[in-house]
Amino acid sequence: MKELQIRGRLPGIQLGRAVAAASVFYWHAPMTLTYFDKSALRQWDWWWRYGASGVDLFFAISGFIVCYVAAGPSFTPANFLAKRFFRIYPANALATLLLVGLFASGIHIANDVSWEHVVRSILIIPQHNPVNSVGWTLEFEIAFYLVSAALLPLGGPLLLLAYCLAAFAAGLWLDPQISLVARFINEHYGDFAAGVAGYIALSMLPPVPPSWRWPVSVALVAAGLGLFELGHHVPTGYLTPVACGVAVVGLALLPWAPRFVVALGDMSYGFYLYHYALLGFATWLAYHLAPNKSFGELWRWEVFAHVWLLAWLSWILIEQPILRWANPRINRWFRKTVTAPERNQPIASSSVQACPVTSVP
Repeated sequence: MKELQIRGRLPGIQLGRAVAAASVFYWHAPMTLTYFDKSALRQWDWWWRYGASGVDLFFAISGFIVCYVAAGPSFTPANFLAKRFFRIYPANALATLLLVGLFASGIHIANDVSWEHVVRSILIIPQHNPVNSVGWTLEFEIAFYLVSAALLPLGGPLLLLAYCLAAFAAGLWLDPQISLVARFINEHYGDFAAGVAGYIALSMLPPVPPSWRWPVSVALVAAGLGLFELGHHVPTGYLTPVACGVAVVGLALLPWAPRFVVALGDMSYGFYLYHYALLGFATWLAYHLAPNKSFGELWRWEVFAHVWLLAWLSWILIEQPILRWANPRINRWFRKTVTAPERNQPIASSSVQACPVTSVP
């Protein structure tokens, strides 16, 4: 069987990121529609009811991508963490300051905006109420990156998977309330574990022939959706992570996606960060402009488009320039000597070939 090589941006993963960000937006969107006539709305209840699970998909993608990046010949913990810093912190600081500015203007959609909470939010230090209501997920991401940087050089994805499963089980049993502890021991590590397990499975399975990539990808994504739906009828606590892990493997195998979908994946981090601020601003704006109350659905999608516009501007003007400046310097600062055979070495005859992926929302 001819070995399948998955390289580059992984268009299916970019698609998954865009879907996850849009799902969280749709879950939060009703907050901006309180002014409008509810009977005129055409809300997709299934998507709204389960939209918050976009976070589970984000975490599963992170588990997969961290292992994917770590398999590259130039990976070092310092290199990895430095790139995560420049990918995550600048845009988060901008989103936090945007919310503080709205609060100062009388639009009170942020959590506690005391100096302590603002500083902790910008630095992504665990707390109960970050300024940006979605900031708690970044606290989990940073904790997971720290764990990954420590464990992957020691025992690879298997050791990272063992930690995530233990943290998941301990989180269900202990339910720690101290924010710092809860970011390292929590049931959300089931999502990270699912992504790591998906990477391991894809590395161990025989390569998928190119002609089968589409049907296998679609079948796995469909199976993930089926497991996700089943998990809400047969509550077990672990079917949602498993569903996300299966879907992520299917997305990783997707051989192609339109360029605009890949671009949406690039912008998904900004979209996720800014959407809550713009939803709150749109709520305030609706009451001040007093549009026709039957236009609620149009208002929802207009806000959706404006969030993507802001995310695009952030990507073009802020995030991408920062990454273009930082990544080459990080590669020089933390250069690792790589022998010629190592550059071309496959991952245990894997279906996955490592390559640097810098966009991890």
